[in-house]
Amino acid sequence: MNTMKKIIIYTVAALLISGLTGCKEWLDINTNPNDPTTEQMSEAIMLPAQQYRILNNHVNSTYAWQLSHYLTKSGEYSGNYTFLNGQVMPQNLDSWWQTYYYINWNLKYIHDLAVENEDLAYQAITEILQVVNYQRMVDIWGDIPYSQAINPDEYTNPVYDKAQDIYADLIDRAHTAAEMFDSIKDNYVDGGLSGVDIICHGDLGMWSKLAYTVELRLLMRVSGVQDVKEKVNAIYTKCLGINENIEGNPGYIAQDDKMNIFFQNYGWDKNINATVNLRQYCPTSVLVDMLRDNNDPRLRVYVDPRAELGDDVDGFANYSAHGLENEYYVGIPYGQDSPAGIERTATTGTGLLAGGSDRSAGMLRPSLFIAGSEVGFLLAEAALKGIISGDAKQYYEDAVKSAMKRHEAAMQEPSENFQNYLSTGPITGMKPPITGTAEEAAEAYLSQRGSQFNWDELDTDEEKMNAICSQKWLAFMGYNPMEAWFEQRRTDLPVLPASYQGLRRNQNFCILPYPQTERNLNMANIPYEADIYSTLVFWDKENPTVPETNRY
Repeated sequence: MNTMKKIIIYTVAALLISGLTGCKEWLDINTNPNDPTTEQMSEAIMLPAQQYRILNNHVNSTYAWQLSHYLTKSGEYSGNYTFLNGQVMPQNLDSWWQTYYYINWNLKYIHDLAVENEDLAYQAITEILQVVNYQRMVDIWGDIPYSQAINPDEYTNPVYDKAQDIYADLIDRAHTAAEMFDSIKDNYVDGGLSGVDIICHGDLGMWSKLAYTVELRLLMRVSGVQDVKEKVNAIYTKCLGINENIEGNPGYIAQDDKMNIFFQNYGWDKNINATVNLRQYCPTSVLVDMLRDNNDPRLRVYVDPRAELGDDVDGFANYSAHGLENEYYVGIPYGQDSPAGIERTATTGTGLLAGGSDRSAGMLRPSLFIAGSEVGFLLAEAALKGIISGDAKQYYEDAVKSAMKRHEAAMQEPSENFQNYLSTGPITGMKPPITGTAEEAAEAYLSQRGSQFNWDELDTDEEKMNAICSQKWLAFMGYNPMEAWFEQRRTDLPVLPASYQGLRRNQNFCILPYPQTERNLNMANIPYEADIYSTLVFWDKENPTVPETNRY
């Protein structure tokens, strides 16, 4: 048997089994749970495990948080941070590649079962989720195995399809899935889907909106190199509303590895002990500066103030030279090799991680999958460029308001309720809470005189695009760093500095190398040796030079 085929089959079998172990019906079967038969596989048993893996894949990657410029290394840990120093190796991407294909293998298996059982809902759900995964793979690597992928019985060494051809097919598949949801949503007999669907909870109307939203995302991703006007106009009113959000929840409980994904990986464990990632990665100065310097009410949500003022006692940060010695909200310059100790820098916000000061409640919060604010920002861009009719300003401002509404509770909560990241005492230096609603706070924020985000004071389309893209980048914080990276690469906005450690200190990454496992098993079909600074995915027009990060 071909080695690649063995790896796929054995790993998929393990994933199928692990997807069953949490189900009561499975545990009640009086057989060995580690030796399931094909007859025991069902759509309902397998779907939630794959949905959870997709949610986890969206959030749980320190590489993605670095690529997006949200987080960078703190002064707590040394080591070789390959995604900051430009020395990314193929083996760094092995788990990413395998995870995407294994999830899609399982989704295809579920889809095939659904075809046999004539269940159109499961067919459409597994179709759109495969589209989501393949889109992310193309945006990471460009050309990938697609038409011959996950079919090792026929293709042991699958060929690579062109990225633009894959995108064209994904757009068609997303549209077909959306139309399938539309055709069945009023007459579908729920045979238990609502009890196992952890993303839309069996609501096929929401699945339809999700599918059209994914299609809109794909279309706008290619809008700089293709004419998408007709297709965008055909669907944009069918997407998620700007104030609608889709959240996944498999039934989080206060146990390690069973809590809200973002909380447990970047916040605290079940005993409220800080995780390694909370100590090892801190908000970048570009994120903190954008929030602080524009009086953004999300500053107190996204970032916890540093515990100690003044310059770094170890000499790694001279804040006085930048007028920041008495500032509580100070991020770490992106990729700085020896930043200040963690007591002297801001940390990831408790409000972002837990939704407020109550960390016990934060363990159980649903995981955001797709936010309606993303739709609003895409439509603002489309209106600004004449792709659709409508008021770009209205779409933009509604999207900002929607993004802030997600954090309303944390924006309103009194500062004295919060503790510092080590839970050793009350937080100090926190920005005061808003006094009204999040929508009112957003309106005040957007109307500030002299602000780069006040639409009425922006004279050029370039300034307006910067406002749209900067706010979209801010809105992705906390739930989808990969989409933030993709969209910033597409628009080159906001302008993000290059990592201080980077091999090329005037550019950011524009692609990632193919993984080592693929080089070992399918090298003859790999189409090119990607240069992380110059090889462009087809929708990306250029990788511009950017400012270097200045150290404190």
